[in-house]
Amino acid sequence: AASDVYKRQHKRRSYVELQHLDICMLHDIYMLSPVQKEFKKAVDEPWRKEEPWMRYQDRLLKDLAVLDEHKKDAIIFEQFELLTDTEKLYSIRHPKTKKNVRVLYTITDDLKVILLTAFLEKSASDYDRAKKTAVNRLKWLES
Repeated sequence: AASDVYKRQHKRRSYVELQHLDICMLHDIYMLSPVQKEFKKAVDEPWRKEEPWMRYQDRLLKDLAVLDEHKKDAIIFEQFELLTDTEKLYSIRHPKTKKNVRVLYTITDDLKVILLTAFLEKSASDYDRAKKTAVNRLKWLES
């Protein structure tokens, strides 16, 4: 369950909310409301009888626990990286898995982690599109 922290109308006339992830082991992790839907879409495997959602969610929760504890220092672990040509954008990644589901995030000056977008990286264009989305959402947050 996530509690609303901040809500504002986005340029496409839909509301985007900044939500605190209210999970007992996480203290400083927030996400923008579209991220949950994007993550679910990225991990979807409609041809299977059982949904893969939980498997990927468990991995993400473990990554978020590491991120919550280490913040910017989490980049010492292979699944975290600072994106090139940026100062504020980071990625959670698992490139050695069948599906490289990525979550782009930022870390605020007061050490809050904000998940900006989630996507399945199949090509460089997926990555570029998601990076652009993350940059736009970051600008929106800072405005």
